[in-house]
Amino acid sequence: MSSRRPDPDKEISLADAYSVITPNDNKRLYAQWAKTYDTSFVEANRYRYPRGVAEHFAAVVPGSVGEYFVDVGCGTGIVGSCLASFRPTCRIDGFDISPEMLAQAHKKLRDDGSPVYSTLYEVDLTQPLKVPTGEYDALVSAGTFTHGHLGPDAFQNLLPLVRIGGWFVIGINAEHFALHGFGDMLAKEASRQQITPPELHKIQVYEEGSQHFGDQAVIATFRRVVHDEHL
Repeated sequence: MSSRRPDPDKEISLADAYSVITPNDNKRLYAQWAKTYDTSFVEANRYRYPRGVAEHFAAVVPGSVGEYFVDVGCGTGIVGSCLASFRPTCRIDGFDISPEMLAQAHKKLRDDGSPVYSTLYEVDLTQPLKVPTGEYDALVSAGTFTHGHLGPDAFQNLLPLVRIGGWFVIGINAEHFALHGFGDMLAKEASRQQITPPELHKIQVYEEGSQHFGDQAVIATFRRVVHDEHL
């Protein structure tokens, strides 16, 4: 299967993001898109998905769980910024494959002027992770499990990141969820007592008035319930 290179002279679109194939394709695309992503995509398309996932996280993850979170596929830091506004004293690390997107996330500040993210890691989530594991109280993700990006196979690389009893709030493009068997994968992990039975909640990805309004995402919420030696 051949990889697709973005045209540097063409304005990047949602179709370009959905059509990438390999991790290197993702890196090339977001290297080109990073500086304008917040305006040319998020604002221009009324993309509310990151805030919707952060709102759901704040509503369902109890404050008593702890305050050390990881934002997987953090991009330019929109999810983290929203989450920090809901949980001002939390500590957030960010993972992304694109150093250019991470550079934008590094600039994001909280209301008090401090950085949104404590540490940012350049990570290929399709590979076993060489980062701290078992330390996070909760994991959040929006926009990473979608067409051209991560499928259900990446889930096993994420599970060890969160401590026993910690929470996962993962947004998954609804079409991608149905096409690639995310429901079956999550049910299997629950039956193996790796995770609690997931609660699934649908949200709109774009605000009304966007040309993409009607696209939906599934937010899967569950907890980790096993020890590493049982994996």
